[in-house]
Order: sequence, then structure tokens, then C-alpha cells
Amino acid sequence: MPIILGDVGHYLLLLCLIVNIYGTVASLCAARLRHRRLYLSAKAAQTSSSLMVLAASLILWLAFFSRDYSLLYVFKNSSSDLPAYYTLTAFWSSLEGSHLLWALLLSLCATLALWTHARDNEHIMPYVSAALQAVLAWMFYLAVTHSDPFVRLFPIASNGQGMNALLQNPYMAIHPPTLFIGYTVLAVPFAYSVAALFYGDITAGWLRTTRRWALVAFCFLTAGVSLGGRWAYVELGWAGYWAWDPVENSSFLPWLFCVCLLHALLVQEKLGHLKRLSIVLAFFAFFFSFFGTFITRSGVVSSVHSFAQSPIGPNYLLFLAVLLLAFILLYALRAPAILPAETERVWGVSKESALLITQFILLTLAIIVIIGTMFPIVSEALTKQRISVQAPYFNAFAPWLGLCLVIAIACGNIMRYQRAQIVGGARLLIIAALLALPAAVLFCYRGKVLQTPDGFALGAQLVGIYLCFWSWAIISGDVFYRLQQLKFKIKIFAARNLGYLGAYVGHVGLLVAVLGFLGNYRALEKNVHLNHGEHTNFFGYQFVFDGVRARRVDNALIQEATLQVSRAGQEDIILHPGRSRYPTATEIFHEIAVHGGFWHDVYVVLADYEAEQQAATFNIHINPTVRIVWLSIFLMVGGGLIALSDRYRGQRSRDFLGSEML
Repeated sequence: MPIILGDVGHYLLLLCLIVNIYGTVASLCAARLRHRRLYLSAKAAQTSSSLMVLAASLILWLAFFSRDYSLLYVFKNSSSDLPAYYTLTAFWSSLEGSHLLWALLLSLCATLALWTHARDNEHIMPYVSAALQAVLAWMFYLAVTHSDPFVRLFPIASNGQGMNALLQNPYMAIHPPTLFIGYTVLAVPFAYSVAALFYGDITAGWLRTTRRWALVAFCFLTAGVSLGGRWAYVELGWAGYWAWDPVENSSFLPWLFCVCLLHALLVQEKLGHLKRLSIVLAFFAFFFSFFGTFITRSGVVSSVHSFAQSPIGPNYLLFLAVLLLAFILLYALRAPAILPAETERVWGVSKESALLITQFILLTLAIIVIIGTMFPIVSEALTKQRISVQAPYFNAFAPWLGLCLVIAIACGNIMRYQRAQIVGGARLLIIAALLALPAAVLFCYRGKVLQTPDGFALGAQLVGIYLCFWSWAIISGDVFYRLQQLKFKIKIFAARNLGYLGAYVGHVGLLVAVLGFLGNYRALEKNVHLNHGEHTNFFGYQFVFDGVRARRVDNALIQEATLQVSRAGQEDIILHPGRSRYPTATEIFHEIAVHGGFWHDVYVVLADYEAEQQAATFNIHINPTVRIVWLSIFLMVGGGLIALSDRYRGQRSRDFLGSEML
């Protein structure tokens, strides 16, 4: 019976491949012949494909929970001692399952896009359907050839090899699906961009739909990238959350292009400019989501995030090459047909210029990240020697571009479209400069961020912190000015300007993130060896070692140290750093202990222990302003959700706020 179910899952994926090939061809024919019934047939094909891949996914989940080791994928990624909640997430813990999860999410997303489109987009939907189903057909081709999760194992094993212990973490349970949803949602703006090129025009309906899907992608990508950083922080034991790892970079690139796309769509909505740039940005946001998958699955980079080398890597590379070539050809042939809006509005020193500069900064950062990520791969291909690019390369550029973004946020918010006038004038600039000074001093004092002997780095850190508060004061002053124009009628303001408020909250989130990065620019570290009952002092804390004890948690045996941590005027804190061993793994893994406060984290790693002698070596870190970074994620995602709920957007209003809303 289990073998029969595995065969059913495989043939369901094969049927998905056949159905999506048909849907692609039928959609193109429907677009060419203007045949509505043919398009409806393609739409039904996509719907049936999503149901079949959902059924195949449920079969795989059933195989995991029934401990069906007749399937090779289940054997490699689970075991009889695996807890139920990690048995659920074992689905996407390795190559074949994560690829199937992506195909499932993309199929459901495509079906939703085809059934919920606006009426004024009806004329381009066959092209949208063709683009989405073509990508899905390729995904299912890989699923039945190089990435089949239903491959049989013979003879059938009595137990599995177990799930990767690093993935047995709550954050890793939700990080991959969250990030994959962001990736799949980017396919919809891509499909609409392909449709616009084929059709030769961009309408108001196209703009609203693309913006809505781009905002959804922004929210999920922001959450997904941050969850990956949180996993690295609490699981790997290096006291950091971002190391410019190639796989980290590959998830960051779609986010950068998505943010650029949102700003381009904003200019397009107000002035009719940047239509072609919006199309290009939508394509590259989607393109780099698959580029990240190539990095993860090809084995061309060494990373704690990447899978082993497999035949799927060259196939991804071929797909990327074909996709890029096809888009360049289509753009070269059809882009001239997309004419700018008939408007007398021209470029000038105004809000649209600030938005364009913001995009330039973001694209510059994207290019730097692409070069740093690809250089080791290219160097090895050309010279047979891998020249690695480490964090110092990225850190030489990223802080300065980040500060440019901070300034651009302030300038962009106090300017207006088609006007060089600064809202609030010199008065707002002076007030913001004065308010930012005590706020920056308080932040530096409470956060204890001035811990570096490097004078230049210290100066840059101080300037950056001051500019963040200055920018926040500027954009908050703009909110006050807009409210003042409506005589502080908050309900009317909120109802008509949810998009603007969402942008405000999102921008504040980015400023808070930069503050968190700057505050954590120099963390403090101490390595200490303690016998039972001994103590050490660090950063005003006293750490008393109270021995090592064995404890079983789920399927792991943990050698857990006890540290009593106290600080003058505060109650004792008990921390339990440890080292864990899993029955299906030979390695020993870190179990990090973190005590988080608003201004800093106490981060303790059990580096080594001698259970019989009751002695241990600890690696203690004081990480300033880390909690502020996590707070910023909620603000950015919240801002995206607020903007997404804006129903007033797109209506033509003649009042001041209606014409000026973001």
C-alpha cells in the first residue's frame, strides 16, 4: 500500500507537468486567436494542476508521519524518534521536498492570480497564464526527473537516517515556507510584465495588481530573510545573524529588486514615468529568486544553508540562461510599443527625483552583492582556483549605501511631486536637527555602542546614528504637516492615506534596522574556563557556574550547563547553554543560551565541557541593540500590510492629501 501511494504521488506530478504544458500552449493560442473558451480551458488546467500537486504533497506528508521508509526521501530526512512537529517540517528539509514545496506554493499562487484578477486586466490574462504555467511546467519537469521525492528505496529500511539536526529549530520550521511564498508571489508581477510586453501597453489595472502582489512579496521576503537571520543567531553559535554568506545574499537580492519595483511603481502611478523600468525590475526580482535557488541547490558554493551538489544545479543554470535570453529578446522587440503616459509632467528636482535616486542606491547595492556572490564561482570557472569574497568586501560598501538610503528617505518624504519646494522648509530641517541630537546621545549612552578603538569607525557610527534620528524626525514632521492640513482629522487622514502611512511605518522600520546594525557594529566577547562554583565578571554581569547536567529533550541528549547571572539591582537570571547529540548524527551541536534585553543580549555558548570534573569553557558575548533589529522587522512587515490594505488608492481625488498621498 505505501509503495502504491508513492507511485500515485509520482504520477500526479507527471500529470501536473502534462497539464501545465497544455495550459501554456492553450494560453498562448488563446491570446493569439482571442479565444475565450481556450483561455478558460487553460485556466481550468492550472486549477487542476494545483489540486494534483496538493494531493501529491499530502501523500508525501502521509509518508513521513507513517514512517514509510520505502521512499528514499523519507529515509534520508526522518527517523522513528523525530518529534511530530519536525516530522511535519521534514517535508522541506532537503532538496526534493523543498522543490516540491516551491512547486506547490507557486501552483496555488498562480491559480489565485488567475481567479482573482481585476476585470480591466482580462485582455492580458492569457499571457499571464502562459508565463506562470510555463514556469510551473519546468518546475514539474525537475520534480519528475532530477528532484523526485517519491523515489523508492529497496530493500526497505527499518529506520531513517534522521533529519539534519541544524534544521530541528522552530525558526527553520517557518523560514523556508515564508521565503518560498515571497519567491512565488514575485512570479505574478513577472507574469504581468511579460503580458504587458506582449500586449504592448500598461493600464491602471496592471499597475494596481502589480503593486498589490509586489507588496505581498515584500512582506513575506522581509519576514523570510529575518527568520533566516534569527535561526543563524540562535543555532550556529557565532553570535551573529548576517555574515554575507552567498545563500544569504541570494535571498537578499530579490528583496532589493522588490523594493526598487515598489518605488518605480509609485513614480509610474503619479507621473506615468518608469513603465519600462518597472517591467525590468519585476523580471529581475523573479529572476534572482531562482538564482538563489541555483546557488542553494547546485553545490557551487560552500554554505551551511546549501544542499549537496546534484543534477538539479545545471538544470537551474540552463533555465536561468534561457529565461534571461528570452526576456532580453522579448524586451528588445516589444518595449518600444510601451509608450510613456501622455502627460506634460517632466523630471525635475522633486519627489520623483528622490525616488529615482533611492532606486539607484538600492540597485548599486544589488550589483555589489551580485559581484561579491558570483566572483568566487566565476574565478573558479576561469582559473580553476576559487577566490573567496568575505564580509569585509561587502562591509566596505554597505554601511555607506545604507547611510545614503537614510538621507534619501528624509529627502523623499519632505518633497512633493513636480515641485522643488521642501515641505516645512528650513524650520523643519532645524527642528529635526535639534531633536535628533539628544535622541542620538541617549541611544549611544543606553545602548553602550561606543566600544571600538577605531576612531574612523567610531565617527562613522556616531554620524550614522545621528542621521537615523534626523531622518525619523523629518518624516514624522511630514506626517504632522499633512495632519495639520486636515486640521488633525485623524480618521479622514487614515482612511485616505493608508498607503502613505504604510510607507511611513516601513521607512521607520528601515531606520530602526540601520540603528540596530550600527549599535551592534562592535560586540563584546570573553572566553572563560570555569570550575564548578567559580564565577567571572563581564560587562557588569556576574556569571556563576553551577555544573553540567545531562537532560533529554525530544530526540536529543543535551549536556546542559547552568549559569547563574546577576547584575547590580537586578534579579538573578538562569542561563542553560549546552551541547546536544542526536541519535542519527555523529556531530555535537550547540544549544545557545540568550538573555535578551532591549539594549543588548547576553549570548552564551558552551564551547567545551568536562562532565566528570564539572568544568566548562564558555564563550560569552554582549550584543548591543540586537532586539532593535528584530523590532524593525515587525515595523517593515507591518508597514507593508498597512499599505496593502489601502482601498482608497487609485481614486482620483482633488483635495491636497488625495493628490499627494504616497
